[in-house]
Amino acid sequence: MGSWFHSFASVRPGVVRPGRVTRGQVFLAAKTAVAAGLAWAAALAADPHSRPYFAPLAVLLVVQPTVYDSLSRASQRVAGVVAGVAAALAVSHFLAPSGWSIGIIVFAGLLAGWAARLGPQGVVQIPVSALLVFLVGRVTPGYGADRIIDTLIGAAVAVIAVLLTPSAPGPDAVLSRALAPLRRCTEILLAMSTGIGSPWTPEQAESWRRDALALIDAVAAARRDHEGHRLSTRWNARARRDRAALGRAEQALLSGERISASTRSIARALADGSAHARPLPALSAMLAQTASATEAYTAWLASPGTPADRRTLAAAVHAADDDLTSTLALAQERWGSDPAQWLTFGTTLAMSQRILAEAGHPLDPAERDPA
Repeated sequence: MGSWFHSFASVRPGVVRPGRVTRGQVFLAAKTAVAAGLAWAAALAADPHSRPYFAPLAVLLVVQPTVYDSLSRASQRVAGVVAGVAAALAVSHFLAPSGWSIGIIVFAGLLAGWAARLGPQGVVQIPVSALLVFLVGRVTPGYGADRIIDTLIGAAVAVIAVLLTPSAPGPDAVLSRALAPLRRCTEILLAMSTGIGSPWTPEQAESWRRDALALIDAVAAARRDHEGHRLSTRWNARARRDRAALGRAEQALLSGERISASTRSIARALADGSAHARPLPALSAMLAQTASATEAYTAWLASPGTPADRRTLAAAVHAADDDLTSTLALAQERWGSDPAQWLTFGTTLAMSQRILAEAGHPLDPAERDPA
C-alpha cells in the first residue's frame, strides 16, 4: 500500500495515466459518496418509515466537477421529476397500465421536456418519473410525493456539498481551453497558405471551408466552458485568486470569435474562387505571415505578458503588416479593376487586415511600426 500511495501522491493534478485516477477524481468520488450518505440520512430523518432510494440517487446524478454543471443538473432533475409526477397523477385517472398507455406517457413526456427547453437530464426525467408513478404508484400510496421529496432532499444535499467544497480547473487549463479557437484558426490559415502556394483544387477549398465552419462550434464550446469557470470562481476562494487568468481567457474568447469570423470569410472566398484555382504564391506568403501573427498573439495571451513576449508579438505583426502591404500593391498591379478577382481573392486581403488589427491591438503604434 505504501508504494501505491507514494505513486498516487506523485501524480500532478489533471494528469491522467492509464489505469490510474487523478486526485480530482478521487476528491469528486469522496464528495459524492459522503453527500449520498447524508442525503439518505436526511431523507430518513424527514420520514423514518420510508426507504428514500431516490435521495442518494439524486446526489449521484447531480454532483459534477464544477458548480455550474452541478447546479444545472440539480435544476433539471427537480423540474423533470416534478413534471413527470404531476403528469402521471393526471393521466392515472383515465388510463390503465398497458402498452398503449406506456407509449403515450413516454411520447408525451419527451415532447413536454423538449417544449420546455429542458436539458437532457430534465427531458428524460419526465417520462421516467411519470412511468414509475403511473405503474408503482398504483400499488404504493404516496409514492409520487415521496419521489418528489427524496429528489428535493438529494438535490439540495448535492448542491450544498458542491458549494461547500467547490472545485475549479487551474488557470492554465482555463486559459488553454479559451485559446483553443485561436489555435485552430492558426492551423486553418497555415493549411490554406500551404495549399494555395501550389496547384490546388475545389475539393481542397471545400475542405478548408468545412474546417472554418467548424470554428463556430469550437467558439461556442469554449464560451460554455468559460461561463462554467466563471461561475465556479464565485464559490471557490482559490479560483478567485486566478482572476487574471480569467481576464486573459475572456480576451482570448473575444479575439477568437473575431479572428474565426475572418478565417471563415477567407475560406469562403477561396471556395468561391476555386473554379479558377491556380497557384497564388503572394497570397500564400501573406497568409503564412498572418498565421504567424495569430500564433504570436495566442502565445502572448497565454504568457504573463513579459517584455520579451511583447517584442515577439510586435515583430510578428510588423512582418505581417509589411507582407500585406506588398501583396496589396502587387494585387493592384495585376488585378487592376477586375471585379471578379477583388470580390473573391481580394476578400483574403481584407480579412487578413482584420486579423492583424485584432492580433496587434495590444501594441502601441510605435511598437507595431518601429520605423
